[in-house]
Amino acid sequence: MILSILFLLGAVVLVLLAWRSLRAARGGGTQSGAPLRLVVELARGDDRPGLRLERGDAVLFGPIAAPWAPPAALSQALGNAEATPGRLGGAMLPGTYRVVALVDLSGTDVLASGVAALDKPLREALGASALLLEAVEGGAPLLLHGADGRAGGSIGGVCLPAARFTELVGMVGPAPGLQVDIVRRRIQRAGWGGERAHRRRVGHTSGP
Repeated sequence: MILSILFLLGAVVLVLLAWRSLRAARGGGTQSGAPLRLVVELARGDDRPGLRLERGDAVLFGPIAAPWAPPAALSQALGNAEATPGRLGGAMLPGTYRVVALVDLSGTDVLASGVAALDKPLREALGASALLLEAVEGGAPLLLHGADGRAGGSIGGVCLPAARFTELVGMVGPAPGLQVDIVRRRIQRAGWGGERAHRRRVGHTSGP
């Protein structure tokens, strides 16, 4: 029950952040044509999603492990043990996203749920700041954020080890308009990689 509430609180945080940030940041999306872009995908021959920062054909950062699904225990508690994308407790849907803003999650009023026992793990899971992403073709926003590596996944979108997230932000800054591509290749006989035979492919790993 606690895990389910934690996931739902994470979803509420995303809605609040989107509401507060979209109007202010959309006017800054003038970098949409910039050659920089972030890519999150399963590399060929690997079973963990990785993130890299590209400029043209050059890789400037990464690849680094970037889990894109909630912790396995949370997915199971929400009735989606295979973390099927598009369902509660599932991995992130593929598509093209744009960075809206770098949002501060450290304020006491940002994550306050009214339940002290939940605020602490929610903060630990999402970190002190995050890049807020919106889907180009519409859909729920998500977060690209740092984590301490113990959560085993992301309750808000895609996560990196905290130190590497800080390094990435140091390279791209607030990055409004930066393109982010989440790519999920079909796996033979197993749909989007969330099927039982490929449970480990949805990214429940952490670390560089």
